[in-house]
Amino acid sequence: MFIYSFVLVSLWEGSVLFFIITLIQSEWVSGCGMARYRDGFQGGRPKYDFSLKSLSRGLALLLTPMVAYTIGLVPLVWSFLFVLRLLNLGNIVHVVFFSGFLVVWFFLFIVVETFIPGLFIRLLRIRVAEGVYDITILDWNFFKHTLFFVLYRPSLKLIGLMPLLPLRVRFLKLVGLKMGKSSVLAGSELFHDPYMLEIGEQTLIGGWSQITGHIGERKLTVKKVKIGDNCLIGGLSFIMPGVVIEDDVTVGLNCVVLKDMHLEKGKVYAGIPAKEVAKKVE
Repeated sequence: MFIYSFVLVSLWEGSVLFFIITLIQSEWVSGCGMARYRDGFQGGRPKYDFSLKSLSRGLALLLTPMVAYTIGLVPLVWSFLFVLRLLNLGNIVHVVFFSGFLVVWFFLFIVVETFIPGLFIRLLRIRVAEGVYDITILDWNFFKHTLFFVLYRPSLKLIGLMPLLPLRVRFLKLVGLKMGKSSVLAGSELFHDPYMLEIGEQTLIGGWSQITGHIGERKLTVKKVKIGDNCLIGGLSFIMPGVVIEDDVTVGLNCVVLKDMHLEKGKVYAGIPAKEVAKKVE
């Protein structure tokens, strides 16, 4: 029965995918403005076309996360069905046991469905080198950037459902974050491109702060962000690509550090954009 259901679901997913591709190619969608959506960003190359390269990469963006999450679900679904066959839900003891099992199962679901996509990113080396790239799926680096996004962001949101900070740090390091062992994350920060971020020792990243290694202007620009030792990054701050923060720097609450800024050692910065407001007191 399980195999039969799996085959039916697979056929249904394939049919939906075929329908979407057919719909995109149809005159009806073109008449609704999709043709205009394909136009290049600010005069650049078209974001996609109907070449084999474009369609195959679009298909990869859909199927890769589906494969990753399916691989993670297989042992979980098997264990669920196995335990369910052993239980008599008319027995109150079995009901209590099953409730505890569901709690453990949910925890394992979060862990597995977070780290399997992370392993895909690590093993397939889905990351982008520093540089400037066209904003189009036809550009290999932009395609890898998008593929990283569709694997990374859902997993990051999933692990954010529970306060599992050690697992969150492990996941971020799995996908490329370089961070000193003595540094601390708040658990609500957002690293858009963790493989483009280096954090030294004894540094604290405040809650709801964001650090990005990419920015979309006329083209996609990707640059590393480096944060030194003994730094404090205030909550709700936003740090852009190419920023270098030296040791013993404090970045204030709600501060915006613009692209390519260099924050000097032992100083305090605040404001939008970030400006030096004081020297750090020893």
